Amino acid sequence: MTTTVSWRNAGTWGLLGLMFLLFALVVEPAPALAGKDRTKTESQWDLSQYWADTNALADVVLYEVTEDMYLRDADGNFVTSPVPGGRRTAVAQLSGWAKLGSPLCPSWVLLVAPTATKCAVNATGADDLSLATGKGTLSGAFSVVVQGDNLVDAGEFVIMTGTFFGEADLSPAFAGVAPLGYIKNGVVTIDGSDLKFSFSGTFRMPVKVKGTLSDILQLDAYYISDSGLTVWVKANERALGVPTVRIEIKF
Repeated sequence: MTTTVSWRNAGTWGLLGLMFLLFALVVEPAPALAGKDRTKTESQWDLSQYWADTNALADVVLYEVTEDMYLRDADGNFVTSPVPGGRRTAVAQLSGWAKLGSPLCPSWVLLVAPTATKCAVNATGADDLSLATGKGTLSGAFSVVVQGDNLVDAGEFVIMTGTFFGEADLSPAFAGVAPLGYIKNGVVTIDGSDLKFSFSGTFRMPVKVKGTLSDILQLDAYYISDSGLTVWVKANERALGVPTVRIEIKF
């Protein structure tokens, strides 16, 4: 059975998924970001160009493939529902792409994979968030891979590994403003070197928008842009057909 709730009520479940006990999230009505212009109709939005611009600005785009989430009380004990002073912890498996020429896909990659136009990135990320504020920390490890001995399946030949950490801020979702979260003061460290890179990031959680043209067309899941526009979750942004959280990284 599918459980349907408003993301404004589900926001307290935290970063990287908001999928605890949920198969779908519903926005009622379409969310409006504070101070943003919501006068345009969906037919006026050039969403394809918006997303093209967003991808062009992001150095890495990752998607949450799986997530294991737990709730804890103030003493760190596991609980089955949110409690005062409680926290949300989770571990997620992420996968996506890094732009060629970015820190996670440097130009020397072409010496290993001459036809590469981008690099695949696989990561394991963990977060620890306050249920009261939606803020906390995140950290994890990643590997950068290119095509190996099978040109048909996903890349698997590891050419770089490293770690990352940063501050997580999901306060927009917790405040009922938008299903968005942010990474601040992030640092990536490349294994086997002295290289470190600062980064920031944006989390976009998939939602369903009722009472709009999109709903009439029965498109099932959307990301919300920084300006409040709805952007359909495409087939290649899903894991086993399920819409995923999208993470955009900028160095």
